[in-house]
Amino acid sequence: MNRPTLTLIGVIGLLLLVGSTALAAPIVDTRAQAPNLAAPAPVTTTFKVNVVFVGYAQTAINMSSFQSQLPTTYQPIVRYPNFYDIDIPVGIQGNYAFNYVFAPNSFNNAFFQYLASIGSPGPLTVYQDAYNHQVHKVPNVSVTPTVLYIDAPSTERYLETHARDDLGLDIGTYTIFFVNWYGRSDFQFHVYTKTDSPDPDTKYNFGIIRESRKIIAWGGSFGRGWFYDLSAGPESWTDNWDVDDADVDGDHVADYRMPPVWEYGNTSGYRPFTDLSGDLGKVLRYVALDTLFTSSPLYDPLTTEPLPGYGKQVRVIMFEDYPKSNNGFGWLKPDWVRARLAALQPQFKWTVKKGKDLPLVGAPKQAFRIWGDKVSQNDCWNSFGTTFAELFCFFDARRNQYLPPIKVQQDNIGGVFAFFTTDLRMGDEVGLLGYADDNWISGYPTYVFMFDTPEDRALGYGFTWTLAHEYAHHVGMSHPHDGYDSTSDTDFDAVGPFYFAWSGDESETIMSYIRLSNNFGWFERDNMNRFYAARVLMQANQIAAQVRQSQNAAQAAALLKEGNTHLSIVKGAFDQADYEKAANEAQAGLERILRAAEVAKVDVQLAAPHGPGGPLHHPKYVDRIPPKAKKR
Repeated sequence: MNRPTLTLIGVIGLLLLVGSTALAAPIVDTRAQAPNLAAPAPVTTTFKVNVVFVGYAQTAINMSSFQSQLPTTYQPIVRYPNFYDIDIPVGIQGNYAFNYVFAPNSFNNAFFQYLASIGSPGPLTVYQDAYNHQVHKVPNVSVTPTVLYIDAPSTERYLETHARDDLGLDIGTYTIFFVNWYGRSDFQFHVYTKTDSPDPDTKYNFGIIRESRKIIAWGGSFGRGWFYDLSAGPESWTDNWDVDDADVDGDHVADYRMPPVWEYGNTSGYRPFTDLSGDLGKVLRYVALDTLFTSSPLYDPLTTEPLPGYGKQVRVIMFEDYPKSNNGFGWLKPDWVRARLAALQPQFKWTVKKGKDLPLVGAPKQAFRIWGDKVSQNDCWNSFGTTFAELFCFFDARRNQYLPPIKVQQDNIGGVFAFFTTDLRMGDEVGLLGYADDNWISGYPTYVFMFDTPEDRALGYGFTWTLAHEYAHHVGMSHPHDGYDSTSDTDFDAVGPFYFAWSGDESETIMSYIRLSNNFGWFERDNMNRFYAARVLMQANQIAAQVRQSQNAAQAAALLKEGNTHLSIVKGAFDQADYEKAANEAQAGLERILRAAEVAKVDVQLAAPHGPGGPLHHPKYVDRIPPKAKKR
């Protein structure tokens, strides 16, 4: 099975193959395991989803074909442990209720007039021009030298506002807008832009500078809406400008893409017109639902849970390996990262601290060179069968040399090891910006590693954005272009048959690779709150069961009752789509139940590390700058 590339955009994407399908030597996790109690029932809920067709005639959409692509259930799992054959349900049993709306002509007329009014004429992008030079294209893009450049967030806000005011829709629920301007007498070729989020360190503005960041979709900035416009572009990010080549990423597998809407034709064009409805259904399922609206976590959010009343610390250790400067921390803004992580998980007090600033010499330098295959030498990596394990095993064995001891801290402390180096010294890992590593035996999150070089900075990448992206992985977040589909039990990445999932990056999120946002958008915050609330609810109920079975249960009865009062609110908050309230109430309930366990003298663990799983079935996820992100 193909596995997603966990790269960071700006960082980003190439899968790093593990050298063997099984570890070279058995590894045993000797840390304590949680008691084997039956897991509580999951939260059951229904996700209402508005599906709005704007500019599509009702006769153009075959609803049977469209609906045949849709999922039947939402049962998220923790993805990384699953790669080791360890199944951790998040604790949500969801269903979908779809509300289909074809916007009337009055709505369509007003909307397309609005697009024309806010658009600015600009030259054809290099990708529209490249489409014009395809052998098998249908029409040329534009009969004039210019196309419209339209602000994507403004379009998103207009659609959400007028769907509420003019169509009477509840936009507090998830809403996807399938847009088609093509075929109208007022049609203009166009692209969408997002230009207000330069890199916090380099000030490089991808949305302005790069033509590869002219897009066809956007959402999550102001609410739970996302629009997808196949009459825009053609564009670079999903490579739908290329209608000549089946394999656009060079992996020798045909890449399934959604072409411009005018390419759907029964006698000519990239794909038969009858495939349009099914393709839009695929976009709803695998992009809007599986990666944006209702995704699955990469790591278990409970593994970074601090003790009651405490918070989360991010501690960055900098290794200086750049001969012309020892100022790696000059490319890191801790307060910027702290503000974003606090928005993602507002239940906790966050601190982001600069730790030791060290020259890369001696044993750490040797480990770094081994990791990058600049030096060939046996070391701790041999137990894992690949030199890419070297940084993890080296620093894991020396954790207390660099980070505060775990035993004396109540905060959860996340260790980040940063390397301020050069492309030459990165060896085989040139272009890698970072990754949130696991423990190599069970998918339990461990450390974040990140890298910056003069060459990376010339492309626009500093440390700050990378840290926010990687640490969000560490606490559970996936990318908006890879995910898990529970109906088919498929974990997928934007390659081959799921190549079109790259369109999920065209949304408000630091977790994308397209680098058009400096924030965690509505979808990330919803998903993080849901993951956290559901996992906490399951664990709190399990701990409460332990307390009730203890000899001192009577002394803890009042705290158990108080905790249960908070936990009982979670389900209702889910049903009202108030996921932050659900997370807050779950946290309040857990804290009281943990105090109850303390009173009852019951030794519990929030999320004990899992035992060793089966052989690693997937390539390691790393955040490398992919060719896609380097495009003009």
